[in-house]
Amino acid sequence: MDKISNRQLPTMVIIVLGIMTTFGPLTIDMYVPSLPNVQSDFNTSVSQVQLTLSFAMIGLAIGQFIFGPLSDAYGRKKMALIIISIYAIASLFAVFTTSMSLLLLLRLFQGLTGGGAIVIAKATMGDQHEGKALAKGLASLLVINGIITIIAPIIGGYALTISNWKAIFLILTVVSIIILILSMLHLEETHKTNLSKLNFSAIFKDFGALFKKPAFIIPMVLQGLTYVMLFSFSAAGPFITQKIYDMTPQQFSYLFAFNGVGLIIMSQLTAKLVAYMNRYLLLIILTTIQIVGVILIIVTLTLHLPLWVLIIAFFLNVCPVTGIGPLSFALAMESRTGGSGNASSLLGLFQFILGGIMSPLVGLQGEYSVLPYITILVITAILIICLEIVFKSILFNKQLK
Repeated sequence: MDKISNRQLPTMVIIVLGIMTTFGPLTIDMYVPSLPNVQSDFNTSVSQVQLTLSFAMIGLAIGQFIFGPLSDAYGRKKMALIIISIYAIASLFAVFTTSMSLLLLLRLFQGLTGGGAIVIAKATMGDQHEGKALAKGLASLLVINGIITIIAPIIGGYALTISNWKAIFLILTVVSIIILILSMLHLEETHKTNLSKLNFSAIFKDFGALFKKPAFIIPMVLQGLTYVMLFSFSAAGPFITQKIYDMTPQQFSYLFAFNGVGLIIMSQLTAKLVAYMNRYLLLIILTTIQIVGVILIIVTLTLHLPLWVLIIAFFLNVCPVTGIGPLSFALAMESRTGGSGNASSLLGLFQFILGGIMSPLVGLQGEYSVLPYITILVITAILIICLEIVFKSILFNKQLK
């Protein structure tokens, strides 16, 4: 079924596709509250346990890059069933693993297949809709994604109160099996097999052209840097709150969910404001809020101010991500060369890989040291400010031409 129909998809299909887009928060957000427990169980360093986040993030990036073209070549439903099955197997193996090396490998497989599920769900919606119908369809998927983003860390935190971190992987196993069954029963094949579309050399050639355009690269890096704020919070937050501020995993999961609500509100608010404000001005405002959050985090952790101040600081630092990210994405896409799919995949690839690289760095000095986290925040904030100054100059010169 290659021809776009714009027909209304059945509710169950929308639900299945929506859940498929949540493999990111399921893989990351549900697991985050358990980081201190995993470290204690394996008796390993903070940085090594944070690699379990990095491997999943990098997998999510590469999975979206790999399985998009593969689903073009071999069909959406077939690839979806294969990768969800692999995700379920990797999750089940993680329940029984006693090796950190094996856990890292399994997290990579979870990321790869989770990223594949995300891109196939969006591609399936794109096969069926175009224009306003596609925007409406993707918005319906985001509603489900937002709900899962909020409840995933709460489920993870609750699981830790009645069991250990392995319960989270057991939950992921059950959830992925349910999604697999629903996919088998309700998904239709929306894309015919077409092996001629499997052309990675053309994709890399387009990547090379994009890397030569500063008007694309600067927004791409800005988007990646703002997500460093989010991913470094995911990696450092559990240790700062549980080891220094004596929060329980369940309490941290509520904090994580609270920020999740803020992320959703900020994305919706940005979507409204962009109709009335200059996008670059809005980008500056959101970046300023995020940097205020950086300053407040530094002051709070340095002076060991009360927990409620830290919660506000995290909120200010993290929530603008879903405003800055889409604005940077849109500005980058306007300067793309070639297909929008390749530019989009490069933006997603860079975002998750940069986050994956930074995550283990916040724990270099152990579970009680905040210096690496503060250092990353300061460097990231300085880079964002410098890039925005350069980007403003590019936009100004562009307007003069």
